[in-house]
Amino acid sequence: MSIDPFTRKLEDLLHGLPPGRREDILAVIQPLRRYAALMEQAVAVGQAALEGAGVDKVAHLTLEGASRVGNYHAGAFVVVTPDGPVIAATLGEFIGTEGRQAPVEMLATQVTRLAPDRLRVVGHSLGLTLPACELYLVPVASRDSFVGTLALLDTDGESPDDRLMESYASRAAMAYLHAARLP
Repeated sequence: MSIDPFTRKLEDLLHGLPPGRREDILAVIQPLRRYAALMEQAVAVGQAALEGAGVDKVAHLTLEGASRVGNYHAGAFVVVTPDGPVIAATLGEFIGTEGRQAPVEMLATQVTRLAPDRLRVVGHSLGLTLPACELYLVPVASRDSFVGTLALLDTDGESPDDRLMESYASRAAMAYLHAARLP
């Protein structure tokens, strides 16, 4: 039996297999699907920047791509500006905060997580009521430049998506830097 790992409703296609075998196949296919999502989103962000999209568009695409690469349904893309950290793009519970100063706690030069009690403080400073979960902070940086941070509500804790998100963020940084250099 030949299986296309990108077939929609793959679980339905595998319904005739014994449960253990079905789970084995799905366990092999899921990482492939996650990696393909990473590549697809990184290419979309890079392509937009190369086609001349401005930093606002690239910031939105970067955050939307993060939600597709991982299981992150809410978050913000915080960028470093001469006036301090600013929320450049939002998703989910963070909608409405775009363009506002971001708490310094939303910037991270290394991957880190804010505990739910610290997230409450961040939410309060933004005038938001955020769920009791961690805020996953992923630096958006190239080898030479720090752009900002993807601040993602992480309702499912550490997962394989996290490592992919780190890789995605570094690729998105290059696109953002290219867009920022455009006239």
